[in-house]
Amino acid sequence: MKILCFGAGAIGSYIAGSLALIGNPLIYVEQPQFIANLKENGVRIEDINGEMHHLKRFDAYGSAEEAFARHDDIDLVITAVKGFNTDDVIRALKPFSARIPAILSLQNGVENEEKYAAVFGEEKVIPCSICTAISRGEQGAIKVAKLRGMGIADTHPICPVLVRECCEAGLKAKLMNDGPAMKWSKMISNLLSNAASAIFNMTPAEVFSDPDSYELEIKQLRETLAVMKAMNISPVNIPGVPIKLLCFAVTSLPSFLAKPALVKAVGGGRGSKMPSFYIDLHAGRKESEVEFLNGAVVRYGSKNGVPTPVNQAYYEVLTKLSAGDLPLNTYERNPKAFRDDFRI
Repeated sequence: MKILCFGAGAIGSYIAGSLALIGNPLIYVEQPQFIANLKENGVRIEDINGEMHHLKRFDAYGSAEEAFARHDDIDLVITAVKGFNTDDVIRALKPFSARIPAILSLQNGVENEEKYAAVFGEEKVIPCSICTAISRGEQGAIKVAKLRGMGIADTHPICPVLVRECCEAGLKAKLMNDGPAMKWSKMISNLLSNAASAIFNMTPAEVFSDPDSYELEIKQLRETLAVMKAMNISPVNIPGVPIKLLCFAVTSLPSFLAKPALVKAVGGGRGSKMPSFYIDLHAGRKESEVEFLNGAVVRYGSKNGVPTPVNQAYYEVLTKLSAGDLPLNTYERNPKAFRDDFRI
């Protein structure tokens, strides 16, 4: 496959780079100021066994116009950008819609695919969920910390070929029958202790050990499941993550049985490692992806008449913290004050 990938960050480097390492021609579109460094240093990927792979053979351009002017017969466009940049990607790709046979969205959240489908046609859009945990290692290498795999919705004739190529590249891909169920189930895993860790300055293990923040997490997930139910979307297991078991524990087990299992699950998965919302907040980024996770739950809840007070509070507070409208220590290590203020 000839692949054009928007974004050469961690996810774009890992997925598109791995596919290029087994011989799929790769073209990156990245911000112009990053092109020289990308071409000079290439893409380094440290696999789960600790082996380092260095990709040097690829093309990189600062715009879609340059890429499409120099390349014909693109088989697949991969979008690996933050949700804030989805509209920019759509604007950049729209003039070349007729030359785009398929779009694979690697982005978190549940709204990007709808945006692509509205412009390029639903039949071209392939939802995908990346479940593997990656981080930055030495010399900026992408390090595979936990190889769970990836889910690819079976929405396009290219999907079986894509899954085969991803498996050959060591990405552990699985073809999924229900794209919306996969994306919402992945979002459930993204929601776990993400906003709470950022707002309360607590590790995921601490969030699930504290009685007040634990109760907030349970309510957050129950709200999300209620929204899904209203939309006739059921949770499904995604590669390496038993979402159905987690949802059963949250909705059906008494707290004294559910809590130890959740503490173990979250502690084993994240533990003392701070999640993305916390990292972005303390890096001084003015925008937070809470917009596309908790914010999406709130928006879909409103459309379907489902109240989502915890997701709304997380969304509102973290947005204000990111924008500098609230001091970072407003609810530091104090989830009880948060519950009291929002009466949840």
